[in-house]
Amino acid sequence: MNTEEYATMYAVEDRLWWYVGLRGMIRQFWNRHVESPNPRVLDAGCGTGAVLQWLEGRAQPIGIDYAQEAVRFCRRRGQERTAAASVTALPFQDEAFDVAVSFDVLAHRSIEDRRGPLHEIRRVLKPGAPLLINLPAYQWLYSSHDVAVHTAHRFTKSETRALLRECGFEPIRGTYWNTLLLPPIILTRLWRRIVPHAGSDLDADWEGPSNELFKGVLRIERAWTHFMPLPFGLSVFVAARKR
Repeated sequence: MNTEEYATMYAVEDRLWWYVGLRGMIRQFWNRHVESPNPRVLDAGCGTGAVLQWLEGRAQPIGIDYAQEAVRFCRRRGQERTAAASVTALPFQDEAFDVAVSFDVLAHRSIEDRRGPLHEIRRVLKPGAPLLINLPAYQWLYSSHDVAVHTAHRFTKSETRALLRECGFEPIRGTYWNTLLLPPIILTRLWRRIVPHAGSDLDADWEGPSNELFKGVLRIERAWTHFMPLPFGLSVFVAARKR
């Protein structure tokens, strides 16, 4: 992403509704699909480190990110087990991890072959180990936000599941999320095609009642997804296991 976006991400990641909602999705899928006690976890594309921080106490997290700037922000959080590396050539031995997580990484414009990172993640996972993955949904929602964070492609759930199968994973559960807020987001994204915004959605003023309202909406969604998947949304979240 643009370098200035890392500073913005670091500033808002602990409290902004979208990131809080993502960690809520991680918690729900983690509790259901991660069975190993204190597992060794790879965060492939760790950004500024909020998920690594969430994993502390639950696991032994190790994070890599292609951007040196992202790793510097991770270190500022106290996440020392981090390194600048590419998801297309992970600097780890085969079957080194019990779990892998990757959030909004495969959508990045620097990744020309999206199978490459999944093959690498599969290589470093133990047999039967889970992968939790989140991706932006629906290419027709592409906007100036995606340009700012260097998104090249937005996915559907069926596309994500097919890609995982092709790369040696078996999808076990998946859902769209950020569903109830999708109508106003659609209007915003379509408007930004006409009047592009200079930055991403992260630089908006989300403090105050609207931020708390959106957190509450996503809590309602998670209660629903605990029982059945949502049929559409701004993002898609899938759990899979290494075959």
